[in-house]
Amino acid sequence: MGWMMDRSACLSYGAAMAEPTNRSDRPKRDSNKGPRKTGSGSKAPYKGGSGFKGKPGGKPDNKGSGYKGKSGDARGGSKGGGRPSGSRDGGRRDDNRGGRDGGKPAARAWPRPTREKLTNAQAARKAAAMAVSDVLGRGFRLEGSLAKNPALEGLDARDRGFARAIAATTLRRLGQIDAVLAPLIQRPPPGRVQAYLQTATAQMVFMDVAPHAAVGDTVNLIKADSKSEPFAGLANAVLRKVAEIGKAEAAKVPPTQNIPGWLRSEWMRLYGKPTVRRMALMLSMSPPLDISVKKDPEAWAKTLGGQIIGETTVRLDSIGNVTALEGFQDGAWWVQDMAAALPARILEQASEGLSGKRVADLCAAPGGKSMQLCAMGAEVTAIDVSEARTLRLTQNLERTGSKATVITSDLNDYEPEVLFDAVLLDAPCSATGTFRRRPDVLYNRRERDITPLTRLQDTLLKRAAKCVAPGGVLLYAVCSLQEREGAARVNKFRKAMPEFGLVKLTQIPGLDLPDGRLDDGMLRILPPDAPDGRGVDGFFIAVLKRTE
Repeated sequence: MGWMMDRSACLSYGAAMAEPTNRSDRPKRDSNKGPRKTGSGSKAPYKGGSGFKGKPGGKPDNKGSGYKGKSGDARGGSKGGGRPSGSRDGGRRDDNRGGRDGGKPAARAWPRPTREKLTNAQAARKAAAMAVSDVLGRGFRLEGSLAKNPALEGLDARDRGFARAIAATTLRRLGQIDAVLAPLIQRPPPGRVQAYLQTATAQMVFMDVAPHAAVGDTVNLIKADSKSEPFAGLANAVLRKVAEIGKAEAAKVPPTQNIPGWLRSEWMRLYGKPTVRRMALMLSMSPPLDISVKKDPEAWAKTLGGQIIGETTVRLDSIGNVTALEGFQDGAWWVQDMAAALPARILEQASEGLSGKRVADLCAAPGGKSMQLCAMGAEVTAIDVSEARTLRLTQNLERTGSKATVITSDLNDYEPEVLFDAVLLDAPCSATGTFRRRPDVLYNRRERDITPLTRLQDTLLKRAAKCVAPGGVLLYAVCSLQEREGAARVNKFRKAMPEFGLVKLTQIPGLDLPDGRLDDGMLRILPPDAPDGRGVDGFFIAVLKRTE
C-alpha cells in the first residue's frame, strides 16, 4: 500500500502536509535481526560460493515446482486459494475488488531471463522474489507488484496463486527466514539475490516444497540473470544447507521475530507480550474470508459452507476465485472483514437507526461501508477524492443494487447543501491492523510515516465535523494498531471542537471483548478478538455527537 494517504485520502495530499515525494528520502526500514538488506548490493561481487559458511549437501536438480498444494494460501484457482482481485488476503480490508491504495507507482520489472524459456514454476518463483524485493527494498504493495509482474504473463490462476503464496509466506515468516540464513552468509548479497534466498527458504521450511525443486529452480533463475549470476554458487551452497537444517533452525526462533522491531516494541508496550505472541501466530497463518450479506446471513452461510461470526458476517474457510462464488455476481454480498463491518453497525446503533436518515461515507471507496449503510435504509452520499476509486465504488454499488449519491471531491472543497444526520469517516492510516491479510504492511511502513498521517487525520476530522448537523453523529475509525492514530486524535479533536461530545460505547454487537478494549468509551479491537479465535483486523472506533 505504501502510504495510506495515497490509498484513500479524502483531501489532496498537499493540502494536509508537505512531505518529500522522492522515495530515496525515506530511511531504511527498521529491520529485525539477520541479513535482510535489499539494496543494490555490495560493490565487490562474490566469486562462486565464497560467501557461504556451511557445508553444502547433495546436488540439486530441477523437476517441477515440487509444491504439494496443501496450503489454502498457495496455488490458486478454485481448488487452491491463490488470491484473485477481490480475495481475502489482498487489498483493502473491506474491498471486494482489490487494494484501496491506487496511487502506488508501478513495480520496476527485473530483467527477463535471456538464456532459456522459463517453466511455469520458475516464472512463479521469479515473480515471488521480485515482489518480495519490491516490498522490502522499495516499499511497494505486494498485490501491486504481483499485478504488474512480467514474469506472471501467460500463467494460469494456479501458478499465479503459487507465486503469491511464496511471496506472502516469505513476508509472514521473514524474521525466522532471516535468522536461518544469517549464520550461512558472511555478508548479505544484493537485494534480488537475497530475495531469491528468502523465497526459496520459505518454500522449503514453511511450504513443504521439495528441496530439489526449490533449490534447482532458484539457482537456475539466478544463473539466468547476468547481474545475479556471480552469486549462483553462493545460493546453491546456502540453499542446500537450508534444506538440511532450515526447519530445525526456524523452530528455534519465536514467531514474534516476524514482526519488525519498531512495531513489536510498541505493541508489547500497549497490549502486552501475551497478546503480541497471539498476534504473531495469526500473522503466520492465512486468514479466512469474511463477507457481509445484504440479508439472511444464515442462508448464505449454509449455501457457501461458512459460519456466522458476530451478528451478520459470514466466514468461509477456503476459497479460490471470489467472483465465481454463488451470489457474488448477483450482488448478494461483498468481501468485508468482520471488524471492518463494525463501524457502520456502531453508527447505526449510536444514531438509533439509520433508515431514512442522510448519511455521508467519507473516504468511501471501494464501498463496503457504503453498501452496508444502503442496506440499513440510509440515504447515502459516498465521497472519495480519487476518480479511479470512485469508479470502483460505483461499480460495486451497481453490482449490489445499492443506491447512493457518489461524489468525487477533495474534502477541502466539499460543502454539503444540507448537513448530514450521521457521518462515517474511515480515515487513511498506517493500516497496521490489517497485517493478517496484508503482511507487506509490516514492511512498507516506517515509524516516521505516522506523524504525517496523524496530521492528515486531524484535518479530515475537522472537515468531517463541518458536515454534521446539530444533534448528528460523527464516527471516526482507523484500521491501525498505533496509539497515535487512535484516541490521541479524538482527544485533540474534542479540544478543538467542544461542540462534539464523546458517545461512550458500552457493548459491541456480536463481540464479547476482553477487559480494556473499551477505553473511556472508545473501542480498540485487536486481531485476537475474533469470536472463533481465528482473527480479525485491528481497529480503533470512536463516536462523537454534535450538540443540538
